Amino acid sequence: MSSLAGYLRELAERGLYDKADIVNRFVKWEIEVKYMIMCHEKEDYRNLLGEYEYVAVKCAKRGNDVYQRRVENRLFGIKSRTANVQFDYWCKPYTNMLFVTLTYDAKRCSFVDAWVNLGTEFNLFNANLRKQYGKFSIFRTWESYESGYPHIHAIYLFEEHRFKVFPSYEKKTEGKTRLVWRIEDKDGLAKYWHSWVDVQAVQDLHGGIRYLEKYIMKCAKFNQEDTKGLMTLAMCWVFRKKSFYVSGQFRKALSDLIATLCSSKTRKVQLNLLNEELKSNPWRVLGFVRASFLDFDVEIWSLKLTAEQMQRVFNEWEKNNRFM
Repeated sequence: MSSLAGYLRELAERGLYDKADIVNRFVKWEIEVKYMIMCHEKEDYRNLLGEYEYVAVKCAKRGNDVYQRRVENRLFGIKSRTANVQFDYWCKPYTNMLFVTLTYDAKRCSFVDAWVNLGTEFNLFNANLRKQYGKFSIFRTWESYESGYPHIHAIYLFEEHRFKVFPSYEKKTEGKTRLVWRIEDKDGLAKYWHSWVDVQAVQDLHGGIRYLEKYIMKCAKFNQEDTKGLMTLAMCWVFRKKSFYVSGQFRKALSDLIATLCSSKTRKVQLNLLNEELKSNPWRVLGFVRASFLDFDVEIWSLKLTAEQMQRVFNEWEKNNRFM
């Protein structure tokens, strides 16, 4: 296998690893902080030590602070660039925006097969929806139950269909009653999925995005006290699932984020990892080391390395034959 996650996935598929084993191995993998070593030269860096600039850059790992920042930046694009849409269903009881939850019946198969088949089954579900209701955009994320089985949360924005809605006053787990807007044609969607389906009409797009963001961040923040969030991280890691996906109009909102980060009147230059103007000489990735080997604060994302530090790195790589 080409990776630890791939190796663990193979063990799980063979029935040799259960969900607890996967979570434990994920925790051990996640808490080991690694840095990427980069060099500012094209020639042989081992023979000319001292004439080069070296930096260590903290690697993004699913659940750590670097990965979390990347996810937050992408979500910022959706929240800041997507116009809010609000529905007054008392006046016009129709909607083209739905919040859908697709669960997975544990009686169908093992949790391993459920995660392996999840993407294919979700794509088939969407293909059938397009045949019946026309084009739509999706903003989707995965989540795991404590049992290890997955479920899907998604906002659907339909372009060619409107659904008739009706009010439903429902009791929640905390005992409170709140108004939920349901659609009359739930069975038209649910028939394309093999397990239980929940469908709600979105009343406020920004509110729906914030609600979905809560689930997305469970797949971005490493927290051992949040068992469901930790299980989600571990399963997405082993089964190589992206924390979330956007399409159509939602993806356009992310693209538009570029316009908010730069101005046409500003001189555009590329910066290096230390926020300095990048010269023509390119950076080269040399390899990876543990943070404990470099002996500095893991809260630091990037820093220049001294000749003494690099000599230790080179000696370690030479000893283990790990030069790239």
